[in-house]
Amino acid sequence: MSMSNKFQIFAYYLLGTVVLSVFAMRNFGTEVSQAGFWLILSIAAPFVILGLGRGYLESLFVNKQKSIDRPKRQMQLDLGLFALAAVIIVGTQYLLENLDYLLLLKMFIWSMIIGYFACIDSALYRMRGNFKSQEAHNNQLSEQTVPIAHRLNIFLSITVLIVVVGMGLSAYTYMSLDSSAIKALSVDIRESFIIDTLFILGIIVALATRIIFSYSINVQRLFEYQMDVLHRVEQGDLARYVPVLTHDEFGVIAQQTNRMIDQLRSKDKIQKTLEGIVSPNIMKKLLSGTETSLKQGEEYDIAILICDLRKFTTYAENTPPEEVIFFLNAYFAKIADVVAEHGGIINKFMGDAILAVFGIDGGSTYVHQAVDAAWDILMHTNCATMRDGTKFDIGIGVHKGRAAAGTIGSAERYEYTFIGDAVNTASRLDGLSKRLNYKIIISSEVYGNLARDAQDRFVDLGQQSIRGKSQPIYIYGAVPRLENQKGGNVVNLPPKKTGNF
Repeated sequence: MSMSNKFQIFAYYLLGTVVLSVFAMRNFGTEVSQAGFWLILSIAAPFVILGLGRGYLESLFVNKQKSIDRPKRQMQLDLGLFALAAVIIVGTQYLLENLDYLLLLKMFIWSMIIGYFACIDSALYRMRGNFKSQEAHNNQLSEQTVPIAHRLNIFLSITVLIVVVGMGLSAYTYMSLDSSAIKALSVDIRESFIIDTLFILGIIVALATRIIFSYSINVQRLFEYQMDVLHRVEQGDLARYVPVLTHDEFGVIAQQTNRMIDQLRSKDKIQKTLEGIVSPNIMKKLLSGTETSLKQGEEYDIAILICDLRKFTTYAENTPPEEVIFFLNAYFAKIADVVAEHGGIINKFMGDAILAVFGIDGGSTYVHQAVDAAWDILMHTNCATMRDGTKFDIGIGVHKGRAAAGTIGSAERYEYTFIGDAVNTASRLDGLSKRLNYKIIISSEVYGNLARDAQDRFVDLGQQSIRGKSQPIYIYGAVPRLENQKGGNVVNLPPKKTGNF
């Protein structure tokens, strides 16, 4: 129990003591002893004792409940404590003063009236405290919720009933006097009835106003919290949930908002996973395109780069699998950065090989970008050294042509890829790099789109037959391997950068 809630309930206990004491001494002062101090003490003692034990009872019956059920349990507990206090007060006055049953009934009813407003106010305060509860967003509403309008109607109806009962008891008290007393004290009776009526209305109006104010604070906080969370969602922040604290429209909205946040989190996770698998451009196409359009594909004029590691199979056979995976992840991370820096995208990883495409977004320099990327990939690979000192060789094939891009696979599982003769030709050029002992092989289509200084770095290898094509293709090579450097143009790499995988 927080200190604020503790002081609040003690304020209601104090109010109950004051109201019951004033009521007893004013209306029935002739029937009770003149020891007003002991009268007040006998009324205050039950409230003090129950107030001191309230924190322990909360730990047993309130704090162990779900956050959405705590306000209701808090209201039940406080109403029960006021009822117990009323029983003790009435019993004590009956034993000590032997008061009339009508007085005892009025004291009991007034205790319950104050307890009614106190338990509602305490429940509203408890609900405000649950805003900071970490598990509040996990609350599940029952199938039947109580609308806010229905709650207000119940509260207002009970409040009106309390006014009627209070004024009715006050009127009945004076009507129960015999005719001689009424005739002798008629002026005093009218004045006393008016004072009692104003007292009753004043207390009830003040308490009802307090409840309305407390409830409006809760509604405002619920609205502001939900708007804050929705504003964060609009900005892409999915870290916060809306607390589900009431069994009404606000609770339903909060629960639906949290479900929406969970769905957005799942989609965000899928999107981030997809970003790690394919390029952002392809991801946008996958997310924005329809299933039919993706399967139909789209044709692009692009440059295709395919590269793979040499002698990697032997290395994988003699190396623990976890070390192989560690190396490939580090290697592909560098290659992906190089491709991205030159405006390309990696379409897929194929074992120790990659397929990268350039020009999917248009532009006139994508062939230069592909060739520059090939040089940088070669440079990074030559600088890569394993922990045991092992170095890897590489082969790269670059071709320019038209290729279709779309989803390939079954309805349950598919991938977005580039297919066509241009892709197959690039793959064959990568294979020729091994047979011809050149690390980079480009087609004449690529060579013809390069600037003169870029062309000077390649050697004319003439026409070469490749598997799958009926006519030979004209190719150019760069960076001959050491075992093949027997004359001709030897092409040097740019200055090396040091680094280890």
